[in-house]
Amino acid sequence: MIENLEELLSELKPNDISRFSLASAETLWLTLRNTYAKEFNGNTDITSDIFDKAWLLVAGQLKDTTVDQLETAAKDQIPDLDNFMDIFESAWRTALASAAQNAATGVWLAICGLAIEPLGAALDTVDITASTLDILISTQYSIQHGNDAFPTEEDIEGHPLYQGEMRRQRDAIFALKTGKTADFRSEFVTLLNLESLGLPQE
Repeated sequence: MIENLEELLSELKPNDISRFSLASAETLWLTLRNTYAKEFNGNTDITSDIFDKAWLLVAGQLKDTTVDQLETAAKDQIPDLDNFMDIFESAWRTALASAAQNAATGVWLAICGLAIEPLGAALDTVDITASTLDILISTQYSIQHGNDAFPTEEDIEGHPLYQGEMRRQRDAIFALKTGKTADFRSEFVTLLNLESLGLPQE
């Protein structure tokens, strides 16, 4: 999403790259958590626990859980859309359910980065966020302009939802570069502004 993202992240310490990934994944997850629970009957407490333990792990404060255990738990929470055919009844329902699936996948990707080289996982996490915003913004555009209308890249990247997430990512990287990690989760795990799509905030 951000120009030169890989270069900017590569300047961070590995644990700080993981912090960036976790914040990106948790932001997307919290934004779509209610949709996940409603459409997939998902237990959101499991994912909340995964994040709590992952943040402790990055801080070197987790002793009783391994990354492999977190990764397995996260992967188990990713729904298969083919098992939930009701989601295809309307454009918005399909888009939001697909976005919620992406959010669950983003959790798993961020957790994978705790066990392997974190830079690739961070880029994958950002990619799935960008893909999710593309789905949501494109759905809004098609509803407003007709089913055969598709937004340009400029339409998507200029949308307030996309711009807001880019600002969050830039500010997060700057905070990590300047060593501001103590309150990083509380400051940079936020809700995406679904109201900019004409939807009520989750």
